[in-house]
Amino acid sequence: MDLCVKDANAAFGGAEDAILAIEYPEGDRIRSRKVISRSKARGSGKYPSWKMGRMIHWESPHELNAFRLLDANSAVLEFAEQPLVIKYRLDGVEHEHYPDIRVTTRQGKELWEVKTAEDAATPEVARRTALMSAALPTLGYVYRVVHAEDLGRRPRLKTVLEVLRLGRADIPAVERERLRVTFERAPNLTWGDVKRGALGAKGQYFACRLILEGAIALDLTTPILDSRPLTWRGQQADFSNPAESNQ
Repeated sequence: MDLCVKDANAAFGGAEDAILAIEYPEGDRIRSRKVISRSKARGSGKYPSWKMGRMIHWESPHELNAFRLLDANSAVLEFAEQPLVIKYRLDGVEHEHYPDIRVTTRQGKELWEVKTAEDAATPEVARRTALMSAALPTLGYVYRVVHAEDLGRRPRLKTVLEVLRLGRADIPAVERERLRVTFERAPNLTWGDVKRGALGAKGQYFACRLILEGAIALDLTTPILDSRPLTWRGQQADFSNPAESNQ
């Protein structure tokens, strides 16, 4: 156990319940354990992340929703599935915990565990959550249990899926400059204007890509109506809690 792990356990209150070690994938491995296997193929799959430029492996529909929301949140710099294993002791028994997702923002790094509200409330999970929440900040991580019910909340998820569907293709540099100038000259553009061709034939695709990147501000928690304004800001948003924010 290195010094920082000792310090983290001291912050929690002692060595009886403690984080013993954090281990990362070795070599060129991306994940700390295998997510997809033949035995559970029906309950797992791969998500094509535009932000990460690779297939992200998920093992529940709730994790898939989390990856979609993270991919659409411009405050999120990167995310990864099954990023590490935490060895810990709870009530005198040693365990291993594989957090579902690591999320990186400009504010720092987070570890997410995706659970239904019912599962999160079980005594075993609640005790583990208390230990992780208290000890991990000293090791550089915020720990969150993210509820599956919130990840699937509509209309946010429906809006995110639409923006992701349209916004996957990159925008040529010349087109980016044209779009910037267009917004400077017409700062009150609405989604309806874009649909009617205000940004050109590929305007909806370009607008959605810029929403994903954070260059255009749009509240993704509500439906995209024709009256919705598109605000040009030219840089990424800065949210402190990506578990609750989407633009």
